[in-house]
This record gives sequence, structure tokens and C-alpha cells, in this order.
Amino acid sequence: MEKDAQSGLRCVCLHGHFYQPPRENPWLEAVPREPSADPDHDWNRRITNECYRPNAAARLVDPRNRIVGLLNNYQWLSFNFGPTLLAWLERHEPWVVRQLVRADRESAKRLGRFGNAMAQAYHHIILPLANRRDKKTQIMWGIAEFRHRYGRNPDGMWLPETAVDPETLGLLAEAGIRFTVLAPHQASRWRRLDGGSTTWCDVRDGSIPYGRAYRYRCPNSLWIHLFFYNARIARGIAFERLLEHSSRLLAALREGFADPAVVPGEAWLVHAATDGESYGHHFKFGDMALAAAFKELEKDLSVEVVNYATFLDRFPVKAEVDIVPETAWSCAHGVGRWRTDCGCHSGAHPDWHQKWRAPLREALDGLRDVLARHFEKEASRLVRDPWAARDDYIHVLLNGASEREAFLRRHAKGSLSVEDRVRLLELMEMQREAMAMYTSCGWFFDDVSGLETQIILAHACRAMELARASGSPDPEPAFLKVLEKAPSNLPEMGHGAFVYRRFVLEKKIGPEHIAAAAAMEALALKTPYRERVHTYAIRPRHEVFLGEYPVPCQVGTMEVDDTRTGRSTALVHATMHFGGLDLRASVKRVTDEAAFDPLVKELKACAVEGTAAMVQCLDDLPEAEAFSLKDIPEDVRMSIAYRLAQDHLLFYTEFQRRFFNAHRSLLWSLREWGIALPGDIKDSLRRIVERQILDVLAPVLKAEEAGMNHLRENGAEGSFQRQIFLARLQFLRSSLASWGVAEDLPEVHRALTEALCREMRRILSANRIFLDRLCLLIQIAHVLKLTFHDWWVPTLWGELAARLRTFDPSAAQKQCLRTLEESASCAFLPEGPAGIH
Repeated sequence: MEKDAQSGLRCVCLHGHFYQPPRENPWLEAVPREPSADPDHDWNRRITNECYRPNAAARLVDPRNRIVGLLNNYQWLSFNFGPTLLAWLERHEPWVVRQLVRADRESAKRLGRFGNAMAQAYHHIILPLANRRDKKTQIMWGIAEFRHRYGRNPDGMWLPETAVDPETLGLLAEAGIRFTVLAPHQASRWRRLDGGSTTWCDVRDGSIPYGRAYRYRCPNSLWIHLFFYNARIARGIAFERLLEHSSRLLAALREGFADPAVVPGEAWLVHAATDGESYGHHFKFGDMALAAAFKELEKDLSVEVVNYATFLDRFPVKAEVDIVPETAWSCAHGVGRWRTDCGCHSGAHPDWHQKWRAPLREALDGLRDVLARHFEKEASRLVRDPWAARDDYIHVLLNGASEREAFLRRHAKGSLSVEDRVRLLELMEMQREAMAMYTSCGWFFDDVSGLETQIILAHACRAMELARASGSPDPEPAFLKVLEKAPSNLPEMGHGAFVYRRFVLEKKIGPEHIAAAAAMEALALKTPYRERVHTYAIRPRHEVFLGEYPVPCQVGTMEVDDTRTGRSTALVHATMHFGGLDLRASVKRVTDEAAFDPLVKELKACAVEGTAAMVQCLDDLPEAEAFSLKDIPEDVRMSIAYRLAQDHLLFYTEFQRRFFNAHRSLLWSLREWGIALPGDIKDSLRRIVERQILDVLAPVLKAEEAGMNHLRENGAEGSFQRQIFLARLQFLRSSLASWGVAEDLPEVHRALTEALCREMRRILSANRIFLDRLCLLIQIAHVLKLTFHDWWVPTLWGELAARLRTFDPSAAQKQCLRTLEESASCAFLPEGPAGIH
């Protein structure tokens, strides 16, 4: 149905700024476990589950809470994702990234030209407080990342915290950015350009008419366009529960067209910008309210949902504006939140001061300038223009090792030695860390000891480490001296320098930690050395197993390579396993392998004398560092702990099974005579039966084709085999009730859900459609009385159902697909507010 003529003048745009502080350990570029995010591993994963992923397939439900459709909100929502968050999503949730790219392309098709995605300055630095050089690099990196991700140049760029000053806007315009979005209080005055009064109107009270684009003349005489969002709607979404019901959001948007500032006949844009996390993380089911609102707006013939670039392209700009410099959307004191004790805080500790903010910025500014001088001096020997090379280094970060050679060819003065190549890359990484240490969240919260401040201090620590490695005098003493002036609100924390020494230095990971981790894992699990631990590659050289007596001991040499810089470190290790989770690795750097044979010989001799002698031998090893399991990277530690514990748990499960088989008659008699079985016996019975079901399902769940052949619906024999298979499962399931134990099967449910999702993904990626296996999984779930509540089931089913529209399934397949559709449509969580969306 065509929109009416008025819709071209009545436009709606909601913008979501999706961003999380980078949580990675700078040495590993991996996010450690964050207990406050339980049950998820970390906050990135939790917010992905609650917001980023749901908005890519938001549930549209009927009054009974049954799913009737899915909507990719990003196809209707103007959005930007922080580049560092997108890098994490690409590694851990690539499906979300694919949906973002698809949404940008689909929105461009819907609107004729311009996609919904906007760029963002790279590291979420408060740009007005950065020097010109860093502003330029952050803008260029943000543009390059956007082009890499979406395959086009960005029209708009989101400024971190909407923090703005004239120089930043001039640099945006120089880079080809056409517009950005600001809060209304960031405008100082405006005037019309076409007819009427051309007198400047003072709007420092936030009263600027929000429904149009304004042009701004930059200090470099270039023009850029600014949109000032509707503060009332933005506040309502963020704090006043407009997302509690889609009708409330729709009412607020429609009220925007009744604003007294609306000029008859002028195109008017009702728009608001908020944290994207509002839609699902801050407000549960906010993604559903947003989807329902978009569906209603799509049917409204008087309104069109657009993005900023489309509005700017369609309608001539009729006003210009001046800004209030050095302002941001989340600070009432300009940009004081990131440099002074201005009074802005998170609200968690209203009586705390933020006197630490100014010394923290002073320390980082001083470090930045020291690192810049070192960078310029050292890099000038290797490349033609150090700062141009830094601007271009983003392509190495985006494309990895494949881009490194091209980068060196573009910038190196000549053929570089291996050591010079390493030094140049260390200098580039040093500069990357020197910008990452300014991420805005480090100042946003309430104390210098906070996690976010620790993270930016960790980036500073890594930058100083790289400076030392590339030949700089140690900048750390001077840095810590300034940090001592940053007082904590917690007496036990003292000041910023104490926080740095207590919490930041323990995050450091070096080649020795990586060697210890690989050696412990290989010895404890009796596996080959892993090839990689995050940003480090491992190359074993020699390995000698000294035997199991008096304790398992392995000696070896390896090279550990930092894949970012190419720095290779040769190490020798001696690793012992004292039992359980008690492991020790002694590691030292070596310039050659001459230390290996004497160490092997000495440990062999000490083995005769016992464990204490072997430990003493390692303690006496010159310049060696000793590591236990708690000292190595978390994911390797957890892998070792889980595998070792699993062996013991399997032994316990086998013991329970043997006990049950030996005393089955007695237990059944007690059950028959009405004598209650002890609770731990009932738990054991449930686990035993569940284990038996998993054993029966193993060939199907593991996708073993050989195990599937006899279950295919090929003739009478295949049908008969399948009936026997399903009957066995039904018998095991019913045996739970006969024993009077809990009938839940959490491990079976998890394994079957994973298998079902895996099979739907396989069908979606295949050239031809085969449903036999999918139907078997659905039959199994039906026999075991399991329903699917996993988020992925209705999401993948929505994609698969669209593909199956041209497929002609058999009668049996149709029945299975109807069962899956019924389960998927009911998969919305029962605590959801019924029918309100």
C-alpha cells in the first residue's frame, strides 16, 4: 500500500547508540570472566543475549504470547555500534554482525539509497579533550572500520557521548562526514536561512526545534549538518518506561508532530537518540516493544520511518546553528565528567567525590606526550611519515597478517630487518594502546578503583611495556607519581598508583605465562601442545617426558610469538603434576637451547631422590619464574580444571550406575511397598536414566552418519528400526515416573536443543534441503516430552520456514514441521507481559 503525500513530510527516526567499554585484557585481547555478569561469562555476552541478538530477530507476539513473526529491528532503527564492540561480536557472535550488515543493505533498498548504519569514532574517546592528532586518527579509524564492515562510506558519524567542539566538527567535515547527532542543550543559537526572520535565536536552554537538520560552519570554513534529538522522547525511552508498551512509545512519537515548533508545510523529523542497550538490556522486552511500534508505523500511511541521511538528502536544509563547545549528552557541566570533580556520577554512591578524575587525566596526558615523542623519534627511522602510518595502521587491525606486508610496503623507508619490522609493529601497537587508554568509561563512574578505570590503566601499562621493548626509557615511575595524586573514596585503596600496582600489574601476561599454560595443559591432559593462546602462537621445539615417578614431569623448549608484533621469545620449561589441580611450571627465557640438556639430566638425577629434590632443582634454576594453575590465562586454566574434574565425575557416575544395577530389586521393592527412597538415591536414579538416554541418542546427537543409517525412513526396515529406537527412548522416559523421581532432563534438553539448532543451520547453509534428520530430532523431542525455549529455535525456524515455502515435504515431514512450528511459536518466555506488544 502506498504512503500518502503527507508521509513524505512526517518522518520518524529512532537512533540506537550500541556500545560497551572494551573489556579485553590488553595482553591477550580476550575478555576475562566477570562474576557480576553471572550467569553469563562476561557483560558482553550478557548484553548480547539480552539486547544485541534479540534486536536482530525481535519477537512479534499475539495476545496469548505466541510468536507470530520476527523483525530485524536494525532494518528500521538508525544505529551505530562501537568498533571495539563490533570486533568482539565478529569473534564471538558473527550472526549478529551479519544481521547488522543485512539490515543496512535492506534499509538502503527500502529508502532508496541510504542505509541505517552510522560510523563511530573508534575508541570512544572524549574527542574535545583529545589533541588534534588523536582526533584525526580516531575519525579515520572509525571511517575505515565502517567501510570494512558495511562496504560503503559512512554518511554520518556518532561522536562518543556526543562530546563536541568546533575542531572535531571540522575534522569530520574534512573526512567527508555529512552529519552527526547532538543533544538539544549542545546548541547555542540558530536562525533560518530561507525567508522569515534571520535573527539568531538563543537556545542554550535546550529549546532548539529538533525536527530539522541544521548546517554548521566549521573553523576550516567547511559545512557539516547537525541533528538535535527530541530530549523528551529520549528521556522517556531511557528513564520513563516508554518501552513498557509499544502504544506508549507510539503515542510519544505521534505527539512530536503536534509540537508548536512544527512549521506547516515543512518536513518534520520526530527523532530521538538513546543508548541502544535500552532495547532489551535496560528494559526487558524493550526489543519487542520497539518491533511492535515499527510494525504499526509501517502501516501508518501518514508517517514514514527514515534515517538521518535519507531525511538530509530529501529535504533542503533551511537553518543554521552554532554549538556550545566542549559539551556532551551525559554531563551537565560540559565535559567535566571526564576531567574534573564536576558532580556528575552514576548515582550508586552519591556522597563520593571524583577528585581523582583530574590527576588521572593528567597522568595519561603526560604519558601520551612521552609516548608520542618516542614514537616520532623511533618510527621516523623506519617509515616516511610516522603519523600517516598510524592513521593507516587500522587496516592491519581489520585484516590481520594478510595486510601487514602491504602496510610495510606502503610506509617503510626501505627493506627492514626482522628486528626493525618487529620494532615498528611494537611502536604501532604502543600508539593503539595510547589511544585505548582514553576510553571514556574510565572516568564515567564513581571511583579510581572501579573496573572501567582499571581497564584503561591496563592499556596504559601495556603501552609502557611496548615503549620499553622498543627502546624507550621507562615512563612508569613518572606516571605513577602523578597517579598518587588521584585519591580513592575507599581508604583501603588509597590512590590511583596503589590501584595500578594492586590490580593492574596482576593482569599482565607475557610469553612465560603462555609457555606455562601450554606446558601444564599438555602434561595434565596428556595432549599435544596447543598452537595458540589468543594473541600468542606456540611453536614447540623439544620435549622430554621424564616419567610418572615420583611425579609426572615434562621438560621442553618452545618459542612463543606475539602475533601482533612478531616478537618471538625462546623459553625452556620444566612442568610437574602433583595430582588433582596441583601443577607447577618453571619457565625461563633462553638465547639458545644449551640450557635444555643439563636441565633434563639434573631433573633425572633428582627424580631418584624424590619429589622434594625435583622441586628444589627447579627453585635453584637461575632466572626462572614459577607458575601454578592460578597464574595462567583463565580459559586454559578452566579447560584443565574441567577436563580433570570430568574424569572424576564420570567415575562417580559409573559408581552410581553400578550401585543401582546391584540393588535394583531392593530399590524397586521399597518403591512398591511405599517406602520413600532417600533424596540422594532419587537424584542418582534420575542422573542414571538421563545418562542412558544420552547414550541411546549419542549417534544422533553427534551427527554420526553411520549411526543414522538404520534410522532413516527408507522402506519398511528403516521405519521399523526407527520405531524401536523411539520406543526405547519412551520406555526410559516413562521409567522416571515409575521410580517416582523428577522427570526433568536438563542435559538431554540442552543436547537436543543444540543438535536441532545445528541441523537447522546445516539446512540453511546447504544447497539442497534434506529434512530427515531434522524430523527425527523433532520426533525424539516429542517422545521425551521436551519443548524448546532456547532463543535460537524460533529464530532459526523463522529463517528456515521462509526457505521451505518452495519445498514440498512428505506427509510425515509436514507433521514434524508442524510440531516444530508449534514449539517455536510458543517459545516466548512465559513471564513476558502477555499481549502488550
